[in-house]
Amino acid sequence: MIDIKNLKLKFIDRVAKSDKVVLLPHKIADFDAIGSAIGLSLAVKSLDREPIIIVDDKPFEIDRGVSAIIKEVRPDFQIKNKCRYLQEKSDNDFYVLTDVNKKERIALTDEVEGTKPFIIDHHATGPTTVKTKYKYIDTNISSASEIVTRLLLNMKLKVPENVANYLLAGIYLDTNRFKNKTNKRTFSIATKLTKMGADPSHVMELFQEDFDSEKRVQDIINSNRPINFKFSVLTADEEDIVTQKELAQAVDNINAVGDADFAIGRVSEDTIAISARSKSKVDVDLVMKEFGGGGSQTSAGASIQGETIESVRKKLELVLRPKFYIKKDL
Repeated sequence: MIDIKNLKLKFIDRVAKSDKVVLLPHKIADFDAIGSAIGLSLAVKSLDREPIIIVDDKPFEIDRGVSAIIKEVRPDFQIKNKCRYLQEKSDNDFYVLTDVNKKERIALTDEVEGTKPFIIDHHATGPTTVKTKYKYIDTNISSASEIVTRLLLNMKLKVPENVANYLLAGIYLDTNRFKNKTNKRTFSIATKLTKMGADPSHVMELFQEDFDSEKRVQDIINSNRPINFKFSVLTADEEDIVTQKELAQAVDNINAVGDADFAIGRVSEDTIAISARSKSKVDVDLVMKEFGGGGSQTSAGASIQGETIESVRKKLELVLRPKFYIKKDL
């Protein structure tokens, strides 16, 4: 169990001794990651320091609801990508990981190393967990947003309605709308957020994008056009803008029996993306390198400029038909 009073005292002390406070949600930030980072920003501001939230994802990599939150808070909170932050980095910056503890899931892996960062999280640790003695991790807690809300309450801070909404959205997400990992404290925190002005109906509007996203994923799955018994190719509608995450979800969830599956969709006006998965024999890293992308043998992707979904699909067929990229030892 996390000692919130200890977290508060240590947090206040480190903020006071730092130049900048750099908040690190995980890559491809979700509602809990961005909500908890904004909540921590509020705490940092109350201590007369300017927080910086690092979001280094491309717009099409994250959910539209999260993108909407980022757009809403930009006038009040500093949100920067890795490149912009490194231009002003100092040796006395204080790093706080939120909703994440593993180094490969943050944007500033090298910069954080050896700086005694704080970790505020509810996920299990592992071999790649960032090394620090300041780990505030409890896998029995619903979300990072719940931990951060408890910190704000302990600091006796006034939480604006919009921030209360973002924190409640984080709890909604990681409890699957209060169906999982909830207890009396979780419901108590949610109630306190509503008393601060969080509007459950507004939070559900944020999740409407999730419902819409689920439909887009299903539409992509339903588009399955097998090349032969070995490969399935899913394609989004040419007129739709989808996210890279939706393509990945579609290709992860297709019930195909072949050796490899691919999902193709438009992620911006001039960019087509491919998400690729292999079950065993086909090296999709090699396939995606034909499109300027890459990844691992079983999971890879690529982004292509100035093409149509149909032209990319036809090229994929040409790449796959003669070669198949079968491992020689299988």
